[in-house]
Amino acid sequence: MSNNKKNMKKTSKKPVKKMVKAPKPVKKILEYYYMTDREVTAKELSKLITVVDEEQVEIWPEINLMEVILTSDSLIFEDAKECFIDPLDLEFLEEKKILSIYQVSFEQGDTKKVVEIFKELFEKAGGFLASDSEDFSPFYTLENIEEL
Repeated sequence: MSNNKKNMKKTSKKPVKKMVKAPKPVKKILEYYYMTDREVTAKELSKLITVVDEEQVEIWPEINLMEVILTSDSLIFEDAKECFIDPLDLEFLEEKKILSIYQVSFEQGDTKKVVEIFKELFEKAGGFLASDSEDFSPFYTLENIEEL
């Protein structure tokens, strides 16, 4: 075999194709506070939610946390009462007679289902959803939760 043929054999490998992964959509996590004038645990809240299957709801009673598994991500309710130590925040809570506060987070793509869940919670346990802002506004209640 001539040198040319030997060299052709060595260099005639198939070209290597690079695997290109489709970019994953960036998740946008939204955060709010669920506040109510009732003492209510995460476990008690979970029993009020019927718009998702029971298997989609997980409770960690030792830390008073609830996770609702949705399509894009989870809706998390985390006890946040101990986080409020600022005098102005405490004044707001006293003024509104707030007894339970949960930091709530969810992926923007799940907003429609989150609205359904909060409609149910507002009807059964009262309260409102407050924005994670200095004055907690805007507020969302049963009357305007569709605007979330």
